[in-house]
Amino acid sequence: MKVRKVITRRLRRFLHRDEGGTLAELAILVPLLVVMLAAVSEFGRYFQTYSTLAKATRTSARYLSNHPDTPEERTKATNLLVCGKLTCAGGDELVPGLSPANVCIETTGSPKIETVSVSIPRIGGACGAPIVYQPIFDIGALLHSSFSLELPISPRVTMYHMLD
Repeated sequence: MKVRKVITRRLRRFLHRDEGGTLAELAILVPLLVVMLAAVSEFGRYFQTYSTLAKATRTSARYLSNHPDTPEERTKATNLLVCGKLTCAGGDELVPGLSPANVCIETTGSPKIETVSVSIPRIGGACGAPIVYQPIFDIGALLHSSFSLELPISPRVTMYHMLD
């Protein structure tokens, strides 16, 4: 009888122990937390890149709206979009992979220019090549799906030409 009580007491203690429960919860939650961290950082980087390109496109269009439409001024406006300054040397681009070949400048109105449009096109063509965001984390591989953040970034700004 005494042996039976000892075995029953030890069995109850063993069944009520929870020392490994925390480790099991951690093992379940860590992959979810890693995917969430990767997703938040990639969305943040995507919107930072988009915001940088949108502001640079707006600055370039504002510059062209206040200057005559000459090849020299178009080059300066392109440099403003690519490097953030009027003269652009290689290696100081605002966004990695951005080059003058990505910039599209269009004007409307003839003979007097009415509007100036500066853009980075979504689809490559005669006007320019698209910029595709390059993520650091491959979230699709983490989720075992074909989801990808390799998305085109194509801001466009149109402004009235202010010169008479």
